[in-house]
Amino acid sequence: MKILLCCVAGVTSTLFSSKLKDAASRKRVDATVWSASEVAVEYSIELADVVLVEPQLRSSYEKIKALDPNKPVILISEEDFKNFNAIKIFEMAYEACNK
Repeated sequence: MKILLCCVAGVTSTLFSSKLKDAASRKRVDATVWSASEVAVEYSIELADVVLVEPQLRSSYEKIKALDPNKPVILISEEDFKNFNAIKIFEMAYEACNK
C-alpha cells in the first residue's frame, strides 16, 4: 500500500508519516508512506494508492482530487491531525484502497 501525505512541507508531516508507518506495521500491512508539498503532489500522485491531505490544505482539497479523479483522496480532520490519530487515519486510507 502506498500512501501520499500532501502537506504544507513542514516537520509535522514527517512526524505524521512516521506515525502512519507505525500504524500500518501494527495492522501488519506493508505500507510506504511519504509526504509531498502541495506544489509537488502532482509529480508523485500517480505512485500512490491513496492521498491524505492535511487540514491546512483544506482549500486545495478539490484541486488535489482533480489531479486523479479515480484515486481516493482523504481530507484529514483538524482534530485527528492535531492529536496524531494515525491509527484512525491509516484505517480510513486502508478502507479507501480496498473498496
